[in-house]
This record gives sequence, structure tokens and C-alpha cells, in this order.
Amino acid sequence: MTVLDITRPSPASAITSFLYRVDGSASWKVGTAHIIASVSGPIEVNKRDELPDVATLEIVVRPDVGVTSTREQFLQDRIRRVVAPVIALELHPRTLIQIVVQIVQSGDNKILNTISLSASINATYMALLDAGVPLRSTVSATSIIYYTTATSDASKTNVLVDPTRAQLEQIEKDITSVHTIAYELKGGKIERLLLSESVGSFTEDQVFECYDTAANICEETNRTMREAITKGVQQKSRWREA
Repeated sequence: MTVLDITRPSPASAITSFLYRVDGSASWKVGTAHIIASVSGPIEVNKRDELPDVATLEIVVRPDVGVTSTREQFLQDRIRRVVAPVIALELHPRTLIQIVVQIVQSGDNKILNTISLSASINATYMALLDAGVPLRSTVSATSIIYYTTATSDASKTNVLVDPTRAQLEQIEKDITSVHTIAYELKGGKIERLLLSESVGSFTEDQVFECYDTAANICEETNRTMREAITKGVQQKSRWREA
């Protein structure tokens, strides 16, 4: 049986309700990645985009530098795949829910999108929650990197969870596979798999090991989200106590 040698960075940090002129906002930092997400809606939708039985969901991802490219389009598609199933769109037909994701620091190297994707999913979910958009459940995502080194013990698998950019650059030539995992949670416990993006060479056993590791990380991430939301609610309600 393979032993996982797991390396994890410092815990993620999050804040909510710091942007004006939007209904909800969230900042998510993990490793060297920093993502800001905002949500507006339900608001009026253009007639050409109106849907008779559900709300229209619009997701825009803005890069940290330069103009929008296929990378941002990829992120938009994957974020939609994760968050659309947990939003109760049928409660607000003929309206628009607009999500804007700003990449402040991607945390990835030049060839990977995994850190940006998982951090964007987490920031988007928290912004939706902050905006009061009706949700069916919780969403949490993480990034897992498998790699080998010349001095690695053959019985061990080296794993990085939500690594920093410096860590990625250090092991860039030794990476064997990259996995972005997102789960749906209910009551703080894993309910079902929402996203599994894997690139590289890996075995079936490693996939299931990755799912188990990601499940534990996502449950911890969910607790971080709860703490951030609770803190945000307490700050909003201070004026009432006064």
C-alpha cells in the first residue's frame, strides 16, 4: 500500500462583504493565490437573455494581467459546472444572477490552472452566500499535485495540497499529475463529487486516494468558510446591538 507524504500550506483565509454596489462579495486567499468574487442579483435581465422558468446565470472571469483569453473561458466553464447545480435558479425566473471573478494572483505557474480554479470556486460560493442567493448546499474545492523526486522513497507518494507558486516552480519538472476536485457538502459532510479535473499520468488507486484526500481538505475548507461567514454576519449586525 502506498503511503502519502502530504505537504500542505498555511490555512486559507477569507473575508466577505467588502465591496460596494454589489449584492455580495468575497475574497479567498490560499498559498499565493488571491481571488475576489462579486455577485449581483437577482436583477433585471436583457430580453434576449431571459429564460422563462429559471434565472440566467452569467459568469465573467477577469485575468490578473492582460486581456481575457481561453484560460479565463476555461475557468468560467468549470465554475459554472460546479455552482449552477447548487443555485436554486428556478426561484427567480426571468432575472439575472451575475458573477464576476477577479484573479488578483493566480498562484499557478505558466502551464497550470488548478490553483486559480479551486480558489475561484471557493470565492464564488462565498460571494453567492454573502449575496443571499438561494443555495441548495455548500461547495468546496481544492487542488492536489502528485510529484516524484530523485530521492523519493519508492513506497511513498509525494503530494502537495493547494501549493504556493514557489512550490510549483520547485517541483515543476517532477509533477506527474494535477487534480482539481470540488465537492458538494450538506451539514459539513461530503455529499457528492461536482468536479474532477485531472491532467497527467496516474493510476486508478491514485485517483481514489486523491478523492479521499480532497474530501478531508474540502471539509476543513468548509469550516473556514463558515467561520468567515459567521464573522461577516457579526460585523453586519453590530449596529443593531448598538
